[in-house]
Amino acid sequence: MTGGAWSDWRLARRLRVTLVGLFVLLLLAGVALTVALRRADEATSEQVERTVPARLAASQLLTSLVDQETGLRGYALSGDEAFLEPYRQGLLKEERARRELGRLIRPGDDARVDLLSVDAAITAWRGQYASLRTDSAEGPGVDRTIEFGRQLFERVRRSNAALDAELEDELTTAQEEADRARTVVVVTLALMALTVAVAVAALSRALSTSVLRPLRRLGEQVRVVARGGHGVPIQPTGPPDLREIGDDVESMRLELVGVLAEVEQQRRGLERRAAELARSNADLEQFAYVASHDLQEPLRKVASFCQLLEQRYAGQLDDRADQYIAFAVDGAKRMQLLITDLLTFSRVGRTSEGFVAVDLVAVAATAWETLEDQARSTGATLDVDVVPGAAQIHGDPALLRMLLTNLFANSLKYRRPDEAPSLRLTAAPEGEMVRVDVADNGIGIPDEYAQKVFVIFQRLHGRDEYGGTGIGLALAKKVVEFHGGTIEVRASQSGGTCMSFTLPPEETATDV
Repeated sequence: MTGGAWSDWRLARRLRVTLVGLFVLLLLAGVALTVALRRADEATSEQVERTVPARLAASQLLTSLVDQETGLRGYALSGDEAFLEPYRQGLLKEERARRELGRLIRPGDDARVDLLSVDAAITAWRGQYASLRTDSAEGPGVDRTIEFGRQLFERVRRSNAALDAELEDELTTAQEEADRARTVVVVTLALMALTVAVAVAALSRALSTSVLRPLRRLGEQVRVVARGGHGVPIQPTGPPDLREIGDDVESMRLELVGVLAEVEQQRRGLERRAAELARSNADLEQFAYVASHDLQEPLRKVASFCQLLEQRYAGQLDDRADQYIAFAVDGAKRMQLLITDLLTFSRVGRTSEGFVAVDLVAVAATAWETLEDQARSTGATLDVDVVPGAAQIHGDPALLRMLLTNLFANSLKYRRPDEAPSLRLTAAPEGEMVRVDVADNGIGIPDEYAQKVFVIFQRLHGRDEYGGTGIGLALAKKVVEFHGGTIEVRASQSGGTCMSFTLPPEETATDV
């Protein structure tokens, strides 16, 4: 670990040094606590396992000797050998107590000397008095050695009292040692708690000063930038780690400023192009409307005169002339139909009755009635299944009627020659919109033409197979998109075509 100012240290290094210092302090305190606990345990064991039992054994030893002395005195006074029974029992008790004292008082202990003094006093009392008394048979009242025996026994008492006093001193010493060890334990625990508290407080203050405060300042600067103050520079403070993060954020800010400037420039360019495109589309729609409208009158004249020629001179000219007249009449009719469809296409979105609540079932029935003759001639059927919550559509009634009429007419037109058309209209809520499906059992549309069919004037079949101008599905897409929905084509379950589109429901729609 290299040197350097504290402000130049990284957070990891600061935390590592702090934790190592705290660990060393706690380790030293733990060692001291272990030593103190061991001393307290040894002192307590000394009391429980040696000193207290030794005092009890010394007391039992004195009791056995008193029993012996009492028995001997009674025998000396009365000559009755029954008094010797306590003496004999006392000998057994004395032996057990002395053996226990020899086990508990180790060689080298201060009480060992007192124990030897007790042994000497007992030996003197027994050798000079007790054994002589038990061996003689003199009558009562004639023994002049009782007083001498009493004096010898007093020496035994004093020796035993000295032994007990020594054991009591050892017990007091052990108790004091245990108390001192417990005091050391309490002080050590208090110092450890104080050390932890001080370390936590110091660490908390260091984190607040070195981490939280710089982070808070960095966060305030970032929020200023996030609210749109992209020109305000980021000026990080704190340890190197946080300064590096701040420098990275500053680099991101500078990059963002450059990107925003580029985006703003592109946005202005897009706005200009969008305005130009809107003007161009408006001009094109206006042109299509005016052109189709202005072409109606001369085209009607051409068609009328061609039909008059066909009616008046039919059969009067040769076959080639009749064929030319038929071509002219057919071309004029197709041109009229094309101009009418183009005029209708150009009006979508320009003229509207306004959006209101529209009953989808009623609109479907009206559209089907429009195609009643064609449906009757082909044997077509229509099944309508609209779930609750999808019956009311927010839209233009006329445009929705035209949309369904167009889709129904396509299903009737592109039918299979050997099978009656079967149409099914279903509607159900889907998110914030209503999903409407118009499925049939017709010839279907290949997947590769699924998007191509919505292009204006796009046809998948020749005019000799199926009539039409190629505007129908483009018109349907424009009507759906005018209502804020989308339209797609996919295969139906019966192998035909399913036109699936979305429309806004009445309860969630907004004014248009």
